[in-house]
Amino acid sequence: MTLQLDLTAMGAWELTYYQKLVGNPDNRRARAPLIDPVELPYLTDSHVFLVGASWLNAKPTWIRAGYFYQQISGIHVDDTVVFEGLGQVPTTEVDGTRRLIKLNAIELVQFPKLTESYRLRFEALPWIYQVTLAVWEYRGIETDTTEDLINAVRSKLETIEFKIDNL
Repeated sequence: MTLQLDLTAMGAWELTYYQKLVGNPDNRRARAPLIDPVELPYLTDSHVFLVGASWLNAKPTWIRAGYFYQQISGIHVDDTVVFEGLGQVPTTEVDGTRRLIKLNAIELVQFPKLTESYRLRFEALPWIYQVTLAVWEYRGIETDTTEDLINAVRSKLETIEFKIDNL
């Protein structure tokens, strides 16, 4: 049950988001993060990404850029249980998984296959004033050893059926 990817294949990665994010200095007075959270403007069905975050003027001791989230929408729950006194919302959105992204590096991020499609969000750490964010989605070949085992069993089953038919 191991996922196998050809990460080095030509054309395996597609750049799906690239943006220079600049913070608002007024947010410092409000004790809010300088850069507002960024929801990437598309749904994805991929679960393997390369995420790059850079800011060349960052202090050398700053090694983290922020968090990269898998957001799952359309979940039907009665949220009035938690949010008493507020009206019920028909569906809600939750953060499925989050990964820490290093500053001035490219990280390999793998999210679990929890749903068919979901959104992505990046939240810079509060002191990061500027960051260039790039996201590549893996479009290469994926194989799972579970599938290989199933195919091996099918092959053996066909051989057994053939032998039984020839008796």
